[in-house]
Amino acid sequence: MSNKLIKTLELKGNVTLVGGAGFSKKLLSRSLALTDDIVAADGGANFLPACSVPKYILGDLDSIVSPEKWIEKGSELIKMSDQDSTDFDKCLSVIKSKKIIALGFMDQRLDHFLAVCSSLVKLRRCIFLVGKRDIIFHMPNDFSIRLPINSRVSLFPLNEIKTVQAVGLKYPVENLNFSPMDKIGTSNISISENIRISYQGSGMLGIFSSRHLDIFYNSM
Repeated sequence: MSNKLIKTLELKGNVTLVGGAGFSKKLLSRSLALTDDIVAADGGANFLPACSVPKYILGDLDSIVSPEKWIEKGSELIKMSDQDSTDFDKCLSVIKSKKIIALGFMDQRLDHFLAVCSSLVKLRRCIFLVGKRDIIFHMPNDFSIRLPINSRVSLFPLNEIKTVQAVGLKYPVENLNFSPMDKIGTSNISISENIRISYQGSGMLGIFSSRHLDIFYNSM
């Protein structure tokens, strides 16, 4: 176990980051088929099968069971004790990969989930938060995607968002202003395979069905 100060982890490419809220083997398998390395945020390692060895395990390291098992398998455990940030933020501060799929951060405690959503909009990186039903990410300002017709499309602002426009949705979105205290854009439906969404500002979360993980990952 290391307490060394690190700035960037040595990783092959894009990353599956696993957290302590748990995830299914099926979802893990889908994520690993798209990414190059596994990193565990503390107790997220507890949900990994023995054959899925994380290159790094990071965080307070107060939730991981049998750390010796992972050390023997070749994982590097790095203690990051900053109490002013979450384990999710600690991991993202040293993972510089272009794309990250984050599993095990959204299906248990609501306060933890909201903290992670806050990080998504603050960092504005290509991070896909994936759970049993949903995939959530910070929306680029001009975003196009091909999805099956009748796909769920939800837009949730965590900031004041200006001139939101969308093409290909059932309920019109034309030059609207969104705000967490006023208008939001949840539970829309695609009526075209081609969807385009644009807005001014930052802080818009896109929420879709997690069955479309592969489509979003390969399109961004």
